[in-house]
Amino acid sequence: MHLDMNFIQSLSAFGIPREQTLCFTGHRPDKLPQNQQLSALLDTLYYYIDEALHQGYLLFLDGMADGIDYFAAEYLFQKRSQFPHIRVIGIQPCLNYEAFFQDRGYDMNHLCHMQQMFDGVLCLEGEYRKNDSEKNDTLFRNRNYFLVDHASALIAVCSLGRSGSKQTVNYAKSQNRTVCRIEANPQLLYTPAPEQWPVEKINF
Repeated sequence: MHLDMNFIQSLSAFGIPREQTLCFTGHRPDKLPQNQQLSALLDTLYYYIDEALHQGYLLFLDGMADGIDYFAAEYLFQKRSQFPHIRVIGIQPCLNYEAFFQDRGYDMNHLCHMQQMFDGVLCLEGEYRKNDSEKNDTLFRNRNYFLVDHASALIAVCSLGRSGSKQTVNYAKSQNRTVCRIEANPQLLYTPAPEQWPVEKINF
């Protein structure tokens, strides 16, 4: 995995230590609930982002996937007017990421808007290949581990089923990171208030 050292140095230029850096992981659109349940789930995500802001987190690393990464980024873009010192950075998993979005049928407008609105984007080395699942899994695993390695806390929106997001949660736990995992089981049949939503917390 190749890292742009000028970019890493620019992170240091913000003067924001890892202790005040938080990252995200979460399901893509096809694994999320819909309609009222999705609205309630996003309200819960925003509730815990607000909590992180009030705890003093200033640097937010986003994996640039459609779904939860997009929703988290868009919310933080809005919060910059209230918290002008925060920075929101995109971590792009490969050079031709647009090809992945197109192959999966994700919303290209979401990707373009994130790329335009981030305070910076780091593109990790590698190339997405449509028919090479093993290579692609490595690209996204590298991205997920990079997020955790450069943050002290993780907000995850995922179920306990097998997924890249669950793998990221497990890695964060193994690295003794602060974790807030918001349950995202699409079979939930209720829409509780954010403070009552099923959440797994570790030092959050």
